[in-house]
Amino acid sequence: MTQQLVRTYRRRLPNRRGGYTQSATIGGTKLYLRTGEYEDGSLGEIFLDIHKEGAAFRAVLNCFAIAVSMGLQHGVPLEEFCDAFLFTRFEPGGMVAGSDTIKLSTSLIDFVFRELAISYLGRYDLAHVEPEQLMSAATGLRPNSQAPGLQSNLPSLPTGTPLPFPESPTTGVPVDSAPAPVPVLVSVSSAKATVSATQAARQKGYTGDPCPECGHLTLVRNGACMKCQTCGATTGCS
Repeated sequence: MTQQLVRTYRRRLPNRRGGYTQSATIGGTKLYLRTGEYEDGSLGEIFLDIHKEGAAFRAVLNCFAIAVSMGLQHGVPLEEFCDAFLFTRFEPGGMVAGSDTIKLSTSLIDFVFRELAISYLGRYDLAHVEPEQLMSAATGLRPNSQAPGLQSNLPSLPTGTPLPFPESPTTGVPVDSAPAPVPVLVSVSSAKATVSATQAARQKGYTGDPCPECGHLTLVRNGACMKCQTCGATTGCS
């Protein structure tokens, strides 16, 4: 059994470092998350700040951020912190405003490590908005729309105009002796309605999947499983 080597020294960050600041409102509480990065872009520290809260809560949150930063600088993988603190449940929690990818969180700490996991580990399974939807919102194209030029070779006909029959190479008369095939109309209204309902559910913080018991699109993450906010059923969890 191989033993994992642990770095015993502290890898300090450069004096001028990169990173980003994410502001979000979780359950009515404004939170600012600021990150510090090494030269290679890996995470080395975090800062957490809130307002309109008691001094004790702010002090504990700051000490927690310092402890996580010290762990990162001493070689603790970010994956370990995410596994330990994701889905932590306490108030304030609930709907998230101000984040492009996260719409529902069980606590401030859950939001912090969801955001870090998505940004630095590529854990888009923890997001409520898929990268394709973010890209389509940035470019102004719908996810199921075709890019310009894909329909350039199609004939421009008015809606409802049937395509002409091909002419016979010998007589030049349209080959219409055989019974005309019955056009098959593919109804996409139901598919569009399903996609719209799924996107609307994800924007509200749900996973977008139907509940196996009641069929409502109100499933949320509940630990390793999912729980329906409408009927209370869970997907395999007790």
